[in-house]
Amino acid sequence: MSGVPTVPRERLGKSSAETRRRINRFHALIKEQTKLVARRNKEDSVEACVQIQEMIDRLLQEMAQMGGLDWYQKASLLGQCKQRGGDTSRWLVPKLNELGFGKDRKGTRLRLLDVGALSSSNYVKERQWIDVVPIDLNPQEPGIHKQDLLDIDPTNLLSGALSADRANTAVESGDSEDEDDGISQLFAQPFDIVCLSLVINFIGDPVRRGDMLKQAGRLLDAGGLMFVVLPLPCITNSRYFDDERLLAIAQHMGFKQLHAHHTAKLAYYLYRLESAGLLAETQSELRFKKQLLHPEAGRNNFSIAV
Repeated sequence: MSGVPTVPRERLGKSSAETRRRINRFHALIKEQTKLVARRNKEDSVEACVQIQEMIDRLLQEMAQMGGLDWYQKASLLGQCKQRGGDTSRWLVPKLNELGFGKDRKGTRLRLLDVGALSSSNYVKERQWIDVVPIDLNPQEPGIHKQDLLDIDPTNLLSGALSADRANTAVESGDSEDEDDGISQLFAQPFDIVCLSLVINFIGDPVRRGDMLKQAGRLLDAGGLMFVVLPLPCITNSRYFDDERLLAIAQHMGFKQLHAHHTAKLAYYLYRLESAGLLAETQSELRFKKQLLHPEAGRNNFSIAV
């Protein structure tokens, strides 16, 4: 079946709950690795560096035993299937129709950047009016481009751009003189929508999470939309984060919140870019630092710093 990866049964849990537990463990290991790398890079003592590196190596060994990043993404893709949680794009599409961005909209197709795409079949039913550019650091399917969101240069958005359709054709058919050049043409025009669905929480560094939000805004056309999905505990069970904090950060960046919705597992947000001025500024000091908001015991440490 297209879009559903093959993962050895022994690598998955006996149930969706067990698989989810193992995914959460892998995610926790990634965050711990990020913290240890930051500690190591600031350490002056050679002996301390060696000790920290040994801790990092143990984390990497555990991740490798679980199947590594490839297993994590394949297991997450299984979780995207309807039987095990659903595809978040199914929430976004009705909202686009309500806002007048839907299939009855006249003009060119909407350009949608799907960051951290697990499946190239997302939005397949909407391909007549949505032109999808799926990217990921470790693509799991053909049609997903290997690309780091933060490595895209926003200053090239309006310079010598091919049309989105021609750029896609060049990459898919191999007509481009250079594959990297063909891929770069996909990012030569601003996007109407940038989707950050269950990717911000994958990053262990709160500042880099904030950088992802800012980068999404820089890649949007005027009036463009940013779609954010987070695990619900990041919002409702964090010491340092909640709905109000996310809204304040988005508004600071020039976004207006159009929709916010919680399910039993996920938190969905849709924003419109109304002013890109702050996104163009270079900030040396954080405006939204990690700040204790909910001191109750038993909460997690998720946060976004901007």
